[in-house]
Amino acid sequence: MHLAGNLSDLLIGLWHGTIDCGQSDDVNEWEWAVLRDGDIWAAHGAAVEQAGPYLPGSFDRKPRNIAEKFNTSYKTWEFQLYTFGLGPALLFGILPELYWVNFCKLVRGFQLLCQHRITADDLAHTHTLLCAWERDFEVIYYALKEDRLQFVRPCVHQTSHLAPETIQKGPPICYAQWTMERTIGNLGQEIRQPSNPHANLSKEGL
Repeated sequence: MHLAGNLSDLLIGLWHGTIDCGQSDDVNEWEWAVLRDGDIWAAHGAAVEQAGPYLPGSFDRKPRNIAEKFNTSYKTWEFQLYTFGLGPALLFGILPELYWVNFCKLVRGFQLLCQHRITADDLAHTHTLLCAWERDFEVIYYALKEDRLQFVRPCVHQTSHLAPETIQKGPPICYAQWTMERTIGNLGQEIRQPSNPHANLSKEGL
């Protein structure tokens, strides 16, 4: 789901201090913008890359050095692994506790939703976490300031709908963008007669 990429882009933009800053605001007053420091950003990027060998091979593409690749070729899957896998550990002690705890609520809620099966109790817990994350995000980042309205992107509000939508459609992982893309790729590999692809696909579908 590209929601992972949108949330990652938002949060990293805040922590790196690269998101648009309003005229009456001052990026130097953003206590959450801890990755603005060049040395910290470089060390953080190296830590992300060094974590790669410890990830299972089934995780597909391992996140590369985010400090070097963020603005060029970072993939949605890398963003998801970084934000919802490595982020809480690598940002512990770097991100101020108030913002780190808020971040962890998002991560835990997202991780629960990425299961292929989810219990009613987990779903209720997920909804609580994501609603708390959204509310606290607006309080500690946006802070009801007009010049920070750009912080509250649609993806922030979308998170509060994930759990209710799961009741209707099932876990998001089952209909996520890359799930569909992988299925299309697998079906493409099954085509044995390029001259008649539709007939081939019909057979594979059955």
